[in-house]
Amino acid sequence: MICLELTIPPLPQLVTIGHAVWPPGIKHLSRVFDVYDMLFVNNGVLYMTEDNKSYEITEGNMLVLEPGKHHIGHQASSEATEIYWVHFVHDAPVRTLDSASIPWSFPYAKGTDLDLAPHRQTMYLPKFADFNGPDLLPVLNRMLELHHRATASGSLLLQAELASLLVKLQEAAQRRYAPRSRKLCDLAIAYLQRTATDPFSADHMEKALHYRFDYIARCLKLYTGKSPLQFKHGLQISEARSLLANADLSVAEVGERVGIDNANYFIRLFRKETGITPGQYRSARQGRA
Repeated sequence: MICLELTIPPLPQLVTIGHAVWPPGIKHLSRVFDVYDMLFVNNGVLYMTEDNKSYEITEGNMLVLEPGKHHIGHQASSEATEIYWVHFVHDAPVRTLDSASIPWSFPYAKGTDLDLAPHRQTMYLPKFADFNGPDLLPVLNRMLELHHRATASGSLLLQAELASLLVKLQEAAQRRYAPRSRKLCDLAIAYLQRTATDPFSADHMEKALHYRFDYIARCLKLYTGKSPLQFKHGLQISEARSLLANADLSVAEVGERVGIDNANYFIRLFRKETGITPGQYRSARQGRA
């Protein structure tokens, strides 16, 4: 399934939402405008073309029309068609990609009190897919009600409901279309997170996940760019940064807390991961450097 990759923050912002039952013989108008237009067909069928690519949106299908692209209803429906539409504004997609290749579990940099701006992250929106009516229709109907009331007290909640809708669409894309390698990568990440402070053991990882270690390592490398040991070290150093900033522990004690008993090895690994020593990092966080 093809997904649109959008940069966040900022989150997409709602412009409008609507609902209608179109009688037979109606087709979508022709236009180009600078908003995203998400179409959800609950009953019937809608025929749409976007930049010369045609779609037949049947019951339980959704389509995202992109800003700046020409779209037109290329054929009138022969039956009554119930649709919801959601317009929102956001930057153009960074790219389109298949959901199977999305690095769902790739770790992002965490914000700290030294940062002055949020780190760049991404979200993924299905371009053309099935949707789960019992899951999404209550959200769409709540959005309609809030939009029709249009009060100051409901405006923030309305934007939050849009975010909830996008989360559900992304979760569905991740859950339904992930290949076995993607699922195994996620299992490997969860395992490494659970055992981050334990000694690394390829044999134990094999037994816990019921796959050969070399296959586990290939799957993890495919989606994160790291071997299991490299990924584990990243988790350990991330926790070490938090302890150095917030706990009154020596460098050696911090290393022990994250599962690295050899202080010299911990310092070398910390410098390899961050470019500075643990002492330098602590001094910077405490404002002494």
